[in-house]
Amino acid sequence: MRDSLHSANQSAEPASERFADTIKPCQRFVIISALAWLGLIAESFPAYAGLYHRPVADEVLQPVPQWSRFFDTVIPKLRSYAPPDPLSGLPASALREQALKKISSLAQRPDALTADDFVDWSGWLIRLIAVNGRPTLEEARRILDRGRARYPRDYRLAAHLATVYQLSGEYDRALALTQEALESAPPAARDGERYHLRLIVQRRIQDQERRTGRLAKEEAVLDDLFGQRWWEHSPLPWPGAFGPREKPTPLPLASSPSQPPPADAGVVIQQLLIWFPFDGQLWWLLGEYLVAVGEWNHAATAFQAAGDLRLGGKVFRQRRTLVLEQAERARREAAAPILPELPSSDPAEELAQPVPLWSRFGWPAWTLLICGGAILLMLAAWQVQIWTRRLWRRCRLQSHS
Repeated sequence: MRDSLHSANQSAEPASERFADTIKPCQRFVIISALAWLGLIAESFPAYAGLYHRPVADEVLQPVPQWSRFFDTVIPKLRSYAPPDPLSGLPASALREQALKKISSLAQRPDALTADDFVDWSGWLIRLIAVNGRPTLEEARRILDRGRARYPRDYRLAAHLATVYQLSGEYDRALALTQEALESAPPAARDGERYHLRLIVQRRIQDQERRTGRLAKEEAVLDDLFGQRWWEHSPLPWPGAFGPREKPTPLPLASSPSQPPPADAGVVIQQLLIWFPFDGQLWWLLGEYLVAVGEWNHAATAFQAAGDLRLGGKVFRQRRTLVLEQAERARREAAAPILPELPSSDPAEELAQPVPLWSRFGWPAWTLLICGGAILLMLAAWQVQIWTRRLWRRCRLQSHS
């Protein structure tokens, strides 16, 4: 067999050389330019995974460089897909209404749906969470089964179905489908699918530990997606480094962690939260990343978001308390004005120096004095005018007599 492979290679080499010889220099230049152009397109094409649906309006489905934009614009827009809180009395968002209209339009032409239509339909159903009080995951699963029957090799449908099973707690099926999507995905989407696979593996391990009693049901843990537990070496001491009644000493705000997070951790966690904006554990992980890079205000916002999603556990509560205190301290130090140092003087010398009369009055007193003086001048001028008229009349009467 080795000899046959060797002979095949020998026969293949002249063929390739003959093919290369037949290509003219101008044709070779055209081919290389076309390949370079395709490479640029592949680099500029959005590389994301998990949910591949197209935007309904102007929502952002990719990470952004500004954390303020991520917290203030990207996440609130994506969360508006969900039904409004019934206690708030607010109507459904415009984004949710547009998604429902698009889904209704797709449902009216079931025989003319393309693979992109099935991807959009299922992705929007996952985002909507519930319609008319009924969860949409089961409907999304049925749509994806229909789409995979028509387009079995489309990795986006496999990734969406994996997301449905992940959110339903069926991690074994989610793992198999994510592995299928990872194997068939183009290179631009493999990184996203790889981290999606790691997230499902972490959640499967946590679910098994809770089932066996090794992990308390209400105790939340951080997802080790990068193979580095940098949060245990952050500027804030990790729980366990101090006693139960001992309060950790505040650290300098500019201190850096002994083990910094990976360079792409922020982008990856952003993308995961764009797919799953209601995942409390991912918000906690984002908060730990922001602590490590010194973004205290945004870290406090991330921890607060995790708490609003009812993330529990003793470790999380301790970390949230420390981060909120440190963020408040950072706000106070940033807001405190830096005053120049004044030269010290002897109080006795200050009392001995003569004080001018004009400096004893403030601007309110001077305002009253000026206004009062102006009124007195006007009254005096008016009185002088009256006296002048009377004198003029007397002089005229005397002259006539």
